[in-house]
Amino acid sequence: MMPELPRTEISSLPAEEREVAKALIAALGDDLAALAWQGSWARGEANAESDHDLVMVMRRFDEELMGKIAAVFRGRATHWSTYIKTEAELRQYPAHGRLQFGYGMVLLHGDFEPPAVTRENLLEDLRYFAVEIGHEARYRLLHKQGPEKATDDQSRHGRILYYRAKMAVLAMKSRELLDGREYPVTRAELRERISDPDEIALVDIVERWPELKPEYERDFTPLALLLDRFVRKLVHELEASHP
Repeated sequence: MMPELPRTEISSLPAEEREVAKALIAALGDDLAALAWQGSWARGEANAESDHDLVMVMRRFDEELMGKIAAVFRGRATHWSTYIKTEAELRQYPAHGRLQFGYGMVLLHGDFEPPAVTRENLLEDLRYFAVEIGHEARYRLLHKQGPEKATDDQSRHGRILYYRAKMAVLAMKSRELLDGREYPVTRAELRERISDPDEIALVDIVERWPELKPEYERDFTPLALLLDRFVRKLVHELEASHP
């Protein structure tokens, strides 16, 4: 089910990605089995809030290698998010989360065997998303509102729910694959296939987060309610089609 990873030349990357990739390859040598670029920058849909995302597959990993990697990122102004797994860890990878190794990722260096994906893996993805999104939305709706919570960091709650909105977008993409359609790598591809107003609204929130962030950091309730409705619909669909 997993497609072959596309490759690109490091020389074609934006300046900082190119600099970081070359530095990691030089610092790690044969201990680095593969280096890949992923996330919104790799998909061509980054915004002002987007991290720079790399995936590193290591033949081995220890404190010394961690220090070498940390030295490459030290002092950089941009925000990086680096996902590191050893080859042995990939062989033990859990049932959910495997799609991240096959879609929206560009291989820059080396090679690796991504964890296999089955229909049950896709179901596990959707179940995992439902649990995580539902918990965060309901916890904040029940316990992080009202005058007695006025000192709480509202902006932090809004940002956490933004990340759960990104999970909801991933759930919509996984659902497409589960239903036998091609995986929509970008949000634009996903938007063309959905018609549910709540789902469209969640895609819009992720797409326009830098613009909408002040609104939802002041009052996260509408976003939490939107996420809760999404979870209830998702679970209903899973119960009906995959009990």
